Amino acid sequence: MMVARGLRSGVATMIVVLPTFWSMQQLALWRKPPVDAIVFAVMLGIALPRALARARWADAPAIGVLLGPACAAAVGCGMLLSDGGASRAVGAVAFSAGAAIAVWLRRFGSAWRAAGTVASTLFLAVLVRLAPLPRTWSQLGWMLVAAGVALVWALALRCLTVAVRPAPSRRPAAGLPASTRMAVQLGCGTLASFAAAQWLDPDHLVWPVLTVMVVHSANRGRGDVLRKGAQRTVGALVGTGAGTVLGGLFQTGSRTALVALFAVLALAAAARPYGYLFWSAGVTAALVFLYSYFGESGADLLARRLLGIAVGGAIGMTAAWFVLPVRRRGRSIRLGGPGNRPPTLDT
Repeated sequence: MMVARGLRSGVATMIVVLPTFWSMQQLALWRKPPVDAIVFAVMLGIALPRALARARWADAPAIGVLLGPACAAAVGCGMLLSDGGASRAVGAVAFSAGAAIAVWLRRFGSAWRAAGTVASTLFLAVLVRLAPLPRTWSQLGWMLVAAGVALVWALALRCLTVAVRPAPSRRPAAGLPASTRMAVQLGCGTLASFAAAQWLDPDHLVWPVLTVMVVHSANRGRGDVLRKGAQRTVGALVGTGAGTVLGGLFQTGSRTALVALFAVLALAAAARPYGYLFWSAGVTAALVFLYSYFGESGADLLARRLLGIAVGGAIGMTAAWFVLPVRRRGRSIRLGGPGNRPPTLDT
């Protein structure tokens, strides 16, 4: 059973990722897309299938309404973060607010929950870039095209699968809604990780911030975040170490590195049912291979990456534990809006 589930997960991921990558490459016949747009599309190809797993076709209008503005907002934040000084500070605040709002929207029902989950993937994916994002309309247009390509292939997969059945609805408990608590936690965590990254290694913001967002993924309470966050942080550390060492064996632009990247992604998706540690290790290793493919490799980066991941993991778990903590009661948590399942941050 577990093996079959793992195989389905691996196949489903590659059904979206490979066609998305191929489609972006084919656009070069018309006009060559920027490398960061291709990377953005691949990252969305990894995240969107899971983000849409619980979505219903009735949720499509809300997703369609939010997709364009959320993508533009995420890319705008990425452009601001590419600069230094005041622009980067504004970008960090805007990014943290945008990621938090995407979670907060889930209190308004299943349609906005699905749309908010998709928006979260956009903010997650825009963190992974190989060079500063230029502040041009052309770059924004290509990023919107990349998001559209990934969404089309993710929806194609969704047509072939059955939606995950939601849990029975529960009466919301009194007090601050869980979705609001999770939004505040994520906003505080990402903002703190930006500050830490700026202090530790301003040239590599991605590792602490990305780790915070991964730690808060599928947040169901502070104990849950602590357990899963520890697994994901350890997995990311292992994946980064292995990926950095192995990535140094490939030359820049090597097709072997590209094959290794997609092979690791497939293995990570197949291993996901066995634990968060394996999934986190595989995806992080694939991310390192991606950077190696485009020329960013070397043992000197290993210590920076490991430190960034460790700091991000600590910040993420601290935010979940101390900032408006969501406490589980039995098998449920305090819900604050209509819907059929806890409003998890599931990216």
